[in-house]
Amino acid sequence: MRLRDLYFRGPSPVAALVPACLVLLGFVALPAGATVSWTPRGAYADREFTSLVSPPNYPCIIAFTALNNGGLGVSTDCGVQYANLLPTNAFAVMAKNENVGWVAAGSSGVLKTLDGGGSWFQVNAGLSPFRDARCIALHLSHPDSIYVGFSGDGVWAGGPGPDSTIVWHPMNTGLGNLFVRDLVRVRGGTYFLASTSVGIWRWEGGLWSLAAGGVVANTMVIDAADSSRVWAAGPSGVYRSYDAGKTFLLSSTGLPPGVAINDLCRRTDRPDVLYVGTESAGVYESLDFGDTWHPFGPPLPGENNVRAILCVVETSKAGAPASVFAGTRRDGLFEAEYSTPSTPQTWGRLKASYR
Repeated sequence: MRLRDLYFRGPSPVAALVPACLVLLGFVALPAGATVSWTPRGAYADREFTSLVSPPNYPCIIAFTALNNGGLGVSTDCGVQYANLLPTNAFAVMAKNENVGWVAAGSSGVLKTLDGGGSWFQVNAGLSPFRDARCIALHLSHPDSIYVGFSGDGVWAGGPGPDSTIVWHPMNTGLGNLFVRDLVRVRGGTYFLASTSVGIWRWEGGLWSLAAGGVVANTMVIDAADSSRVWAAGPSGVYRSYDAGKTFLLSSTGLPPGVAINDLCRRTDRPDVLYVGTESAGVYESLDFGDTWHPFGPPLPGENNVRAILCVVETSKAGAPASVFAGTRRDGLFEAEYSTPSTPQTWGRLKASYR
């Protein structure tokens, strides 16, 4: 299996892998009385998941990144079987097309493939020798331009260089903390958000300013239908912004107090349905844009520590079954499937990355 297997599973190719959004009115996320159970997927109890992603409109293609040499894995059968494309520590993945892709690989920096994931090489010339790559965003209009967040080196922008290399330059003017945990870019590039160890910073007009001091986020999601709406999740819960990331307010009613939120995804066929993976309380769901939260499904085996979460709907099947994938810290990968009462569109975690 190669990176190209992430593409060409329908009438048109996907423009980019990762973190899609269409609104479908009248949809109910989980029918009353529905039973949810978790099914293990793959033998992955030896790795710590960092992300779960799916290309827009391709719900049966699931990719993960993981630590403990978990690297990059890809499934083209709706998450039943996976092929490992990269055996190293990996925090995030992004692809230009079926052949060209990049991985934020921690201390290995940024890795690139030109052959669909068959081989990888470093593109770190010009970066700090002590780099620690954590997150990647892609400029869709100019897909040879990428943005990478580093723990300790801030945000760097990369453009095409000779012989498939990347020419890097720092993008840190005004960024008061260089330990970046997540990076998202709105379509058109009018603003970026960077989560750091001291809060959330907002980039506009060529410089960064502190938007939410003290709000440490493990992940951020920009609403695909309304880019003024942003969610951020971290050690102190879930926060929301209704002004394009200029301000954030706590939105954690119903979440277990004192339990960190590791990941957040939004159901892209309806923007008010969200899921979070928690440090020790499994998966929680919101049906009202994050106003209130309630447990989703039973506890997961082991620690119940969900590090990565993804939501997809297989519209090609009768009843349009919805699947929630949960990647844990050390107990493996699990899927919960249930039937939906109407035919939703594809949904996934990755909109923040490919906007």
